[in-house]
Amino acid sequence: MRGLSVIFAGFVSIAAYGAVADGPVFVFPQIARFGGIVKTPEAAEPPRRGAKIVFDIVADSKPDELNKGLESVARYLNLNAEAGHKPADVKLSLVLHGSATKAALGDAAYAKHTAATKNPNLELIRELKACGVEVFVCGQSLARNKFASADVAGDVSVAVSAMTVNANKQLDGYAYISIH
Repeated sequence: MRGLSVIFAGFVSIAAYGAVADGPVFVFPQIARFGGIVKTPEAAEPPRRGAKIVFDIVADSKPDELNKGLESVARYLNLNAEAGHKPADVKLSLVLHGSATKAALGDAAYAKHTAATKNPNLELIRELKACGVEVFVCGQSLARNKFASADVAGDVSVAVSAMTVNANKQLDGYAYISIH
């Protein structure tokens, strides 16, 4: 009988290890395919209704990959949805600048300036806008990267600068999150 107990314990250990080895299960309660989250119902500090956040995004990405800063904004919306909040329950803005500036370009300009045939970020930008997220690109970064304002995708607003977006939003009570 003791031998069977040891064998059974071994199977249980292997089964438990296999579940961990398979990795977490991501869900997408608000933004399908982007910003997946894991359910953590007992975790501290869940998202709150009424939050106002400006995401300062300078993170670079490979031409054929999604910008991780944009994906972080989607993740925040998914966290809120999992907590039972609607997109209108929070006010979110993001500003792209520095190395992230190219994520704001339309497909033709993106293809012209990168090795990709189209901008992989535009679908997510449209999804974020549909959830009420304000999407800005820094006009100064456009100029410094030699991108024309006309090259910017239609869902993105050109701001005077990332500094003015960040300062204005913080003066309006927004929390600041930097994504490098």
